[in-house]
Amino acid sequence: MDVGELLRGLLGIGAFIAIAWALSESRRDFPVRTVALGLAWQVGLAVLLTQIPAVTAFFGLVAHAVDRVQSSALIGAGFVFGYLSGGPQPFAPNPSGAASSLIFAFQALPAVLLVSALAALFWHWGILRVIVRGAAWLFGRLFGVSGPVGVSTSSCIFLGMIEAPMLVRPLLARLSRGEIFIIMVDGMSVIAGSMMILLGAMLAPIVPGAFTQLLIASLISTPMAICLARAIVPSPAAAAHAPLTLENPYRSSLDAISHGTFVAIRMAAAIAALLIVFVGLIALVDQCLGLLPHSGTPLTLGAVFGVLFAPLAWLMGVPMTDLQAVGSLLGTKVAINEVVAYSQLLALEPGTLSPKGLLIVTFALCSFGNLGSVAILIGALGTMAPEKSAEVVQLGPKALVAATLTTCMTGTIVGMLSSLFS
Repeated sequence: MDVGELLRGLLGIGAFIAIAWALSESRRDFPVRTVALGLAWQVGLAVLLTQIPAVTAFFGLVAHAVDRVQSSALIGAGFVFGYLSGGPQPFAPNPSGAASSLIFAFQALPAVLLVSALAALFWHWGILRVIVRGAAWLFGRLFGVSGPVGVSTSSCIFLGMIEAPMLVRPLLARLSRGEIFIIMVDGMSVIAGSMMILLGAMLAPIVPGAFTQLLIASLISTPMAICLARAIVPSPAAAAHAPLTLENPYRSSLDAISHGTFVAIRMAAAIAALLIVFVGLIALVDQCLGLLPHSGTPLTLGAVFGVLFAPLAWLMGVPMTDLQAVGSLLGTKVAINEVVAYSQLLALEPGTLSPKGLLIVTFALCSFGNLGSVAILIGALGTMAPEKSAEVVQLGPKALVAATLTTCMTGTIVGMLSSLFS
């Protein structure tokens, strides 16, 4: 056990809370109890989900089921794309390793289609509606959030930061500024189920149980996202209320499957297009930076991010040898998105990161917290509730910082627990 890294982790948690205090619109009456509640739940869930054998065994079964979904999606993709989806190749495979042989569009994206279709089907059957309604009730009791906020935050992990608030679209205009902020922070502090499966399949060669870690990361981050949002933009505790009615927009199981698939097609196309653009832009920036005078290795965008975000990695208790690499990945996630950041993690040479550094960064990158998501939220929430457009625009930057603090705390806590229980 490295005491220095544990102390840095404790210092980091204090620093992250101090940043939240600095951002708070009520510094004089900063709700310490609310933040303490979020931290207690974050630590408690982290211990429960990562250190209790019975729970970790359950998540192992969940991961096994997800592997079945992924393999089933690849069977369907194989029928359409043949060997490009991972089937037998008509030529010698790339000998440089499994990670480099991944064809993202044909081996990772198909799972998005199947998961989206299944999510719509389970919503039509009522399974997801029962889970969301129960979680919304629980969030209301534990954190004092209103019904619409509870529904949105509890469904974010399943549906995503745009689809979740759409469930309560008619009620968004009646929410307070603080409640809108909770929805924004929570949406950027987690990733959706379909993205978990996509990223889990992508990271499997280097991160054992990748899907399980991503799911646990989102579960751990949710309580702190709610509490940190309430601390930064105060909102009064909601009074008791009757459960909201969650509508079923589908006429049949076949309609649900079809609709879920068509929605996922747009999502998959957007992911592929953004990856092409952002990876290309990174390469272009690196080429431009390479023109600058230098001695030795040319300057790259990753090196710049590494320097800027290394202090954040240090506060999270990342081993000293990993600070530059982890800082670079954190910067890429905030400036671009989590898919590009995880892609860069996958491309690192084996042994670049220590096991603890890999664990911390896997959890810390697990969110939609990036500049692009701020723009998406501003556009989506502004369309759903035009009356709230000005507030959403004003709250966007704060929501990004709050979401980043949340996931950094998640990574910090998981790293500390790994040292304590190793």
